[in-house]
Amino acid sequence: MPMPRFRDPERLKFTVSTARTVRLSTTPAGPPLVPWPVAALGGGVFAALAGAVVVAGVVLVAWLSAIAIPLPKVLDFAAQVWLLGHGGVLTIGDVDVTLVPLGLTLLFGAICSSAGRFAYRQGRLGRTETPSGTVRTRLLLGSIGQVAAGYTVFAVVLAWVVAGPSQLWRPALGALALSVAGSAVGAGLAAGYRPWDLGPDWLRRAWRGAAAGLLGLVVVSAVTLATALVLGETRVAALEDALGFDAGGVFVWSVAVLAYLPNLLGWTLAWLFGGGFTVGSGSLVSLSTTELGMMPAVPVFGALPPVGAADPWLLAWLAAGVAVGALTGVVAVRRDDDGNGGGLVAGAAGGLAVGLVFLAWAAASRGALGVLRLSEVGPRLLESLAIGVPLVFISACLGAVVGLLAGRRSRAS
Repeated sequence: MPMPRFRDPERLKFTVSTARTVRLSTTPAGPPLVPWPVAALGGGVFAALAGAVVVAGVVLVAWLSAIAIPLPKVLDFAAQVWLLGHGGVLTIGDVDVTLVPLGLTLLFGAICSSAGRFAYRQGRLGRTETPSGTVRTRLLLGSIGQVAAGYTVFAVVLAWVVAGPSQLWRPALGALALSVAGSAVGAGLAAGYRPWDLGPDWLRRAWRGAAAGLLGLVVVSAVTLATALVLGETRVAALEDALGFDAGGVFVWSVAVLAYLPNLLGWTLAWLFGGGFTVGSGSLVSLSTTELGMMPAVPVFGALPPVGAADPWLLAWLAAGVAVGALTGVVAVRRDDDGNGGGLVAGAAGGLAVGLVFLAWAAASRGALGVLRLSEVGPRLLESLAIGVPLVFISACLGAVVGLLAGRRSRAS
C-alpha cells in the first residue's frame, strides 16, 4: 500500500537585493568637430548670443504692434531684458525694474548647460586614449572655465554698451555665476559624474530625499497658485480686458508670465510657509492677513486674496510645508537596513537642503517693479527663515523617524 508523501515544511526563501549599476567608460569615435578651446570659449559666446536672440525675437513681436518706435530703441530694450535675466537693471522711462525673471534665468542656464556638455565632449574627442581621473577633472574644469569666460565677456561688453560702466557689475557677476553653474551641470553629466552617486551612503540618501522635497516644493506651489488663479478668475479677466491686448500683445504677455512664473511660485511658497510676501511698501499678503494699497494693473495680481483678516482655517495651508518635509525624510530613509542612524542623518540633511533652497528661491524672487511704493516686492526673508526653514527641517526629521520605524516593523513582520 503506498504511503502518503509529506513535504518538508522548511522551504527555501529567496530574496532579491538591489544591484549597483557600474558605468563603463567608453572611448568616443571620430575626431572633434572643432578644437577644444574654440568649442569651449565659442560655446560660451554662442550660448549668450542664443539667449539674446530669443529675447530679441519676443520683443520684436511686441514691436509689430508699435512699429512707430525706432528699431534701435527696441533692440536696446531687448538687450536690457537680457541683462535683467542676469541681475541687471531694466530702465523704462524713469522707472528701474530689478525683479529678475527667473524663467529667463533658467532658460539661459539650460543653454549654458548644453554649451558645457558640447565643450567637454569636444575636449574628450581630442584624446584617443581613455582619460584618467586627473585628466578628466582637467577637461571638466577647463570646459567650465572657458565656457564661463566666453559667456561673461559677452555680458560685460553688452552691459558696457547698453547700461554703461556704472551698472556693469550686477549683470557681470550674474552672468559669471549662471554660466559656471550651467556649464558645470552639462560638463559634469557628460563626464559621467552624478552627484547622487557620490559620497557615503547617508549623503546619497540625502540627495534623493532633497530631490523629492524639491519636487514637492514645485508641486504644492503650482497647485496653490492655480487654485488662487481659479478663485480670482473674474478679477484677472477684468484686468486683462482693461489692457486691451491684441494678438501680439497676448503672445508677449503670455511669455512674460512664463518668464516670471518661478517668481510667482516663490511668492506662493512664502505665503504657504507662513512668511508671506509684499507687493510694495506697507503691504502684506500672508496666511493671517492681507493689506494692500494702490496696485499696478497687472492681471496676475487679481489672484491676490481679499483685503482684511484672513480666515483662521487658512493656517491649514502650513500642512503643505509639513508634507514637503515629511516626503523628504521618508524618501531619505527608504530601504535603510543598516540601522546605524545614517538614515536619520540623511533625513535631517535633506530637510535642511530643501529649507535652504526654499530660502534661496525666495531671495531670488525679490526685486523692484518701480520706485517709491513698488521699490521692494517679493517674499519676506526674515520671516521665511524663522518659519519656513524650521518647518521643513523639523518635518523632515519626523518623517525620517516615522519612515525608519515603519520599515523596521515591516521587516519584523
